[in-house]
Amino acid sequence: WYQRRVRGHILCILLVTATAWSKAGVYEGKGDDCDILLYAESFGLTIGSESVIDLLGLPKNTTTCSKTSSTRSLNISYGEVRSNLTDLKLSLTFSSTDTGYWSTNVMTISYNDGKSDVTLTGRFTSASMISTSFSFACSLHSVTTLHSTPPAAATKAEVTLDNYQLQAYMVKDSKFSDSYQCVNWISKGAWMGVFTGVVMIVVLVLSVMMLMSTATPDRFETSKSKCLIIPHEH
Repeated sequence: WYQRRVRGHILCILLVTATAWSKAGVYEGKGDDCDILLYAESFGLTIGSESVIDLLGLPKNTTTCSKTSSTRSLNISYGEVRSNLTDLKLSLTFSSTDTGYWSTNVMTISYNDGKSDVTLTGRFTSASMISTSFSFACSLHSVTTLHSTPPAAATKAEVTLDNYQLQAYMVKDSKFSDSYQCVNWISKGAWMGVFTGVVMIVVLVLSVMMLMSTATPDRFETSKSKCLIIPHEH
C-alpha cells in the first residue's frame, strides 16, 4: 500500500512537470553574427479589449535576429492569427554598451487589422545592465504596455511574460549561460530586519561600555567633613 501511494505521488509530480514544460516555449533567432534566446512559460498578447492571445499556442512562427552597431532585435513572425489580425509580428530590441553590458530596450508589435497596418511600441525594461556573458532570468509576472503610432489611432496592447529567460549576446550551442536573477537574494523586509538588528547591537554594546566605565567615588562624606553648602538668594 505504501509503495503504491509513493508511486502515485511520483506520477502526479511527473504529470505536473510535463504539463508545465509542454506549455513552455523557446524562441531562438539567428542571423548574421547574431543569436538571441527567449524562454517563457507564459507569453500572452492582449489588444484593446479583446481576449488574450496565447502566443505560445500559435502553431506557426518564424524567428530571426537582426542587429545594428549598438542594438540587436529578436523578430518573431506569427502570420495570420484570425481574420482581423494578420501578419502579426513581435520584436524585442536589446541595447548594449561599450563596457560589455546589455539591457532590454523596446518591444514592438505590428499587424494588419483588415483595414490598415498597425504598429505599437512600448518600453521593455525588465533587464538592465546585464553582462554580455550572462543571461537574464525572472520568475515574476512582467507586463509591457504598448501604444500605437501615430497616437491618433488610440490602440493599446499588453504583452505578458511569466517565468522567462533572455540572452541577447554570446549564445553558445543554443544554450543559456549562467543567469542574473530579477529577484534579489535578500528582500526589503530582510534588509529592514538586518538594519534594526545592527542598531540594537550597537546600542547594547555602547550601554555595556558605559556600565563598565562607571567608577565608585574614592572619598566619602563623614560627620567631621565640611558640609556641602549651596548658596541661594532670598
